[in-house]
Parts: sequence; C-alpha cells; structure tokens
Amino acid sequence: MLLFSLGFCSICRVKAAFQHSIVRPRFHQINSSSRLFDSPNVDPNFTDEENDAVSDRFLSPKIDDIGLPLADALVAQVVAPSFQILWISLARAPRPTWLSPIFAADQLFPKRGSLLAPTLVHGAGLASCWIAGALASRNYEKEAFDISETDPDDGIFRYSVVVSRTLQAGAFATGLLILSTQIDLFAEFGRYVQPGESDEIDFRLLTAIVELINDIFFEAVTLIGWRVYRASLTAKR
Repeated sequence: MLLFSLGFCSICRVKAAFQHSIVRPRFHQINSSSRLFDSPNVDPNFTDEENDAVSDRFLSPKIDDIGLPLADALVAQVVAPSFQILWISLARAPRPTWLSPIFAADQLFPKRGSLLAPTLVHGAGLASCWIAGALASRNYEKEAFDISETDPDDGIFRYSVVVSRTLQAGAFATGLLILSTQIDLFAEFGRYVQPGESDEIDFRLLTAIVELINDIFFEAVTLIGWRVYRASLTAKR
C-alpha cells in the first residue's frame, strides 16, 4: 500500500516536470493564493472552473494556505493512527498487521518505541491518499476552509461547505486506499484472490477488510474534526 501511494505521488511529480519543460510555466501569486505553475493558454472568457482541467487539480493546484497541506499530512500520518492504536490498546483488540516492529526488538532498537516506525510508515500511506483526495476536491482553496464570509446566525450550517469538501476528499482517498489494499493483497499472494478459496485466504481478506474499515473511520473522524476546527479559526464572532 505504501509503495502504491509513493508511486502515485512520483508519477504526479514526473508529469509536472514534463509539463514544466514543455509549457515553460510562470510562478506567480494571486490574492494570497499560490499555484505551482500556470499555463499561458487560458481563455479569459471562461471561468476558473471551466479553464481548470481535472489534471490541473493535481499538477497546478490552487493553495490559499501554504501550511495547510503540511498540517493535513501530520494529522493523517500521526494523529489518526495514534488514536487508532490507543483504541486498540484500550479495547485489547488484536494488533493490525501493519503494527509490528520493522526490526527485531533485541537486534537494533529497544522494545520501547519499536512500534513508532511502522506507525509512521503506515501513516505516510494514509496521508498520501488524503493529500491526493484533498487536491482532487480542491480542499486547499479558501472557500473549503474559510467561513469568514458566512452569516454567524447560520450556526453549524456555516460549516456545510467545509464538511462537504472534506467528505469529497475522503471519498477519493478511500478509493485510493481500497485500490492500494487490493494491490498489496495481489503482491502478497501473487494472484487475484477471493473469499471461499481457503480458510487462510478468508482469514487474510477478513483481516484486511477490518483494518481498512478502521483506517477509514479514524481518518474520517480525525480529519473532519481538524477541518472544522481550522475553519472555526476564521469565523466572525
């Protein structure tokens, strides 16, 4: 799963570099927002939504808060998996397959802290899926996290756009996570497997489904909470 996520990000970077060499993009900043590069072939008669192709959301994203992608990555990589581990410990539930020491505890690292590395590795894959989903749903544009222009009398409905954009990003990230899980299972068994083939395969598929549900749930709760809190900082009192 991690290899697929990293490979996805690498492909995006290669495409960006290829387009950079052909179009000769120009770095610029407009209204405190930044784009990685801009194509000169933009029709001024069209709106931004019409000019922006789907690929531009990944290759030339509009980012109105430069620090927000980093904050999102930290929440998705560190905070959400940590809450999941805490819940597993309190519930005395079985450890997920990804939560095992990378090295033997008696060889290189002491036992204390030996689960930190696998948590960060697994979290990096989750963060990669979320960042891709956030770019796809334009979650770094101002209207996705800024509610300063909404009516304070609307109450919790002021956050409707924030929650909606977050759910859109989560749906995209969930699709990537499911796809990467299937690739991980294919790499593990060397072929496509399905339930009913054997007890071992059934147990492995059930374990993968449970871990997938846990990842989606804790990432969703944590990121929605973080995004709502981030939007509340811009609210007019």
